[in-house]
Amino acid sequence: MPSDAATFLTLPRELRNTIYLHIFSSSSSDPKPCCTSEQQPLLNHDDDNDDETEPSPPTDPQKPSTTTTHHHHHPLHILLTCKQIHTEASLLALSQTPFHLPSRASDPLTFTHLTIPLRTIQLQSLRHLTLTARINALRALNETWCSLPFGCPDLKLEKLTIVPLRPDCFARTAYAEVADLSQSHTLAYIFAETLKGLRNVRCFEVVRRGKKPGGGGGEGAGVGFSAGVWRIVYRSLVYRMWKWGGDVCGARFEVGGEEEKEDGEEEGGGWFRVYLQQGQGCCEGAEGVGDEENVPGKEVGEEVMRLAGGEMPDPNAGVGP
Repeated sequence: MPSDAATFLTLPRELRNTIYLHIFSSSSSDPKPCCTSEQQPLLNHDDDNDDETEPSPPTDPQKPSTTTTHHHHHPLHILLTCKQIHTEASLLALSQTPFHLPSRASDPLTFTHLTIPLRTIQLQSLRHLTLTARINALRALNETWCSLPFGCPDLKLEKLTIVPLRPDCFARTAYAEVADLSQSHTLAYIFAETLKGLRNVRCFEVVRRGKKPGGGGGEGAGVGFSAGVWRIVYRSLVYRMWKWGGDVCGARFEVGGEEEKEDGEEEGGGWFRVYLQQGQGCCEGAEGVGDEENVPGKEVGEEVMRLAGGEMPDPNAGVGP
C-alpha cells in the first residue's frame, strides 16, 4: 500500500518551530546594522506618506511588503502559505523581524494610531524597531516618551535603532557647517536625556546615514550627518552620560563603522550602541541580558578614557574628551 506523503505540517511542532526560527532569524544574524530598505514598514492602511524619510506606500504590518523585496524572497512570505502557518508562526516572525517606522511615529499618539491593527500580544512580540527622523521629531524621545519606547508600555525591545537626518533648510548654504555643529550637540542632549531613564530596551542603536541622499542604506531623500559631526555626537553623548552617572552608570558603549576610504570619501555605515543593563532598560528575553559579563561594549568611564587618549578628563572642566 502506498504511504501518505510527508508534508511540512506533518512534522512535529518543535521541528517546525526550529525551521521557522531559522527562516526568520537568518536576516537578523549579521551584527552590523541592517539598512532600512531591508526592514518592514509598520504602518496603518489609512496613513498617507508622511515625510521624506519613508516614501514607500503604507503596508499591513502583518503582511510582507512588496516594495522592499524586489527580486529576492522575503522570510515573511511564508506567513501567506496557509492559515495554520500564519497562526503558529506570526508571533515568532514579529519577534525576529526588524520593522521600520517613519518620522511621525516618534510621537506616542501617532505610534498608537499606526499600531491599531496589532493586538497587545503582537506588540509585545516586537523586538527590533527602527525610527528614521530629523531632530524636530527626535525631540519626542526625551520630551514625550516618559522613559518608554514610543511611550508604549507593551513594547519590550531587544534593539531600538535611530537614524537621525540633517535638516534640509541649511543643507546647501554657507551656514551648513555651523548648523551641523549645533545639531550635533542637540542630538547628544536628546540621546543622553532619553538614556538616563529609558526602560524596556536592551540595546539603543544610532546609525549614521551617508551625507549623499539615500547613502548608507535605507530609502528616502533624507541626508545624514558627516563623519566629523558624527564623532562629535558620540563623544558628547559619552561625556554627558559620564558626568551624569560616573564611571559605571548602567550603560555600556560600543562604536563601529568609523572607517574612511583612502581617497578621503566618507563611508555611510557609522554606528554606535548603548547597552542598557539592570536598573535601566529591558532585562529579559535575550541571551546574556542580566549577566554583566556577557554584555558587549565598555563602561562609560572606560570609553571616556579611550576617547580622551588614555587620560581621564576633569569632569568639572565643562568640555568633553
